[in-house]
Amino acid sequence: MNEDECRDLYRYPYISYYFHIFTPLKMRLKKYLPALFLLMVMAGCDNCNSKKKIAQWYAPIDGSTLPTGTMIDARLKFIDGDEKIDSMVYTFNGARTLYISPTLNEPVKISTDTLKPGEYSLKTILYFKNKKEEHIANITLLSDIVPQFLKMKTGAVYPHSKANFTEGLFFNNGMVYESTGMNGNSFICRYKLGSTTPERLTTLANEYFGEGSMLFDNKLVQLTWKNGVGIVYDAKTLKKTSEFKISGEGWGLTYNGSNLIMSDGSHRLFFLDKESFAAVRILEVYDNKGRVTNLNELEYINGIIYANIWQTDNIVKIDAKTGKVLAYIDCEGLLTESEIEQNKADVLNGIAYDPQTKKIYITGKQWPKIFELKE
Repeated sequence: MNEDECRDLYRYPYISYYFHIFTPLKMRLKKYLPALFLLMVMAGCDNCNSKKKIAQWYAPIDGSTLPTGTMIDARLKFIDGDEKIDSMVYTFNGARTLYISPTLNEPVKISTDTLKPGEYSLKTILYFKNKKEEHIANITLLSDIVPQFLKMKTGAVYPHSKANFTEGLFFNNGMVYESTGMNGNSFICRYKLGSTTPERLTTLANEYFGEGSMLFDNKLVQLTWKNGVGIVYDAKTLKKTSEFKISGEGWGLTYNGSNLIMSDGSHRLFFLDKESFAAVRILEVYDNKGRVTNLNELEYINGIIYANIWQTDNIVKIDAKTGKVLAYIDCEGLLTESEIEQNKADVLNGIAYDPQTKKIYITGKQWPKIFELKE
């Protein structure tokens, strides 16, 4: 270091600070420079290898989105012209097809008529001159249905206990059953529609945050949010009989007569075996634009799953077989601003169908009212 450099370090101490930091770094870089050079060469070789590929996707490209029912014309574009290949193997949705083509640009047609919305992987392997080359295109199939957008119409209005942080709502034998959330205030209650003095059936321990619930086959089942368990009670005595594990979070719960259907806040619905509570089927929910997420409280009605979309004023109607969204119901404006403020009302959450009257009712967390839904 010369005299001028020493003077600068004295006048500008922060230069000295950075000098002491970067000098050792410079020494380390110099030490490992040969290794860094070798990595760069290897990366360059990888790029060289990628350039040597004889084909690339012509259609569909990786990341394509297509409506269900679309005929996929899978086709490669050969970069080097008429490169002779021995065979091509295509795999789509687990189905394997050997395809030998004298015409390289001839497409392989893949029907999606019977497929549900979701993510799929199309893979092809080329065999040529004792070599092979793989190409993968990830495809998302969307719903081919343009959903209806409906404005909610209300019928009768009933009082609702504003103390209930509603997570689950359903009817059984003409009575309303409701499960609530919040640690230290999670319980299941029962009441006649219009009553604000519910009969408390069971209370969860403080560590549990209660979620959706359902009654079937003399069992009352309640989910918990992040505790990783569902709780099973005897429907008559309300004594806890067992628990089952929940993978991820528990949100909404309903029953279609064969399986429990559970939401976890994603775009997936899980069909559970009613004895083991293991997931036997997963239904992915899509509209014509993409995934529909934040699915919360659920109600199954004649082949359609109604679901609250968390943090919105929308209820979505889902085809229970395909996962395709049929309609959105806009429920904005059910409560006035003063009602929201006075009751500290939270989001819309709670859908119940009375099979005796064929009527649908909705409410929300700490809402003072229950509304009859008319579509």
